[in-house]
Amino acid sequence: MSYALANQDFRAMIDDSAARRCAKTLGMEMLGTGGMLVLAKKRGLIESVSDALKKLQDAGLYVSQEIVELLKQQAGE
Repeated sequence: MSYALANQDFRAMIDDSAARRCAKTLGMEMLGTGGMLVLAKKRGLIESVSDALKKLQDAGLYVSQEIVELLKQQAGE
């Protein structure tokens, strides 16, 4: 967060809800892991948000089913 705050051409990558509230209070641009995956798909860097999310979940990242469905919808899957 401190790097993104000092370099406003960059977004902070934040998934933690407390850190997101802090970043919002500071007026920082931010992007979560899911948003990054959607952006990567739209730019043709990955083929599937669903597959990438599954790999992250298998590695231990918690993502609610509601968020999974929202990200898939945003990615057109």
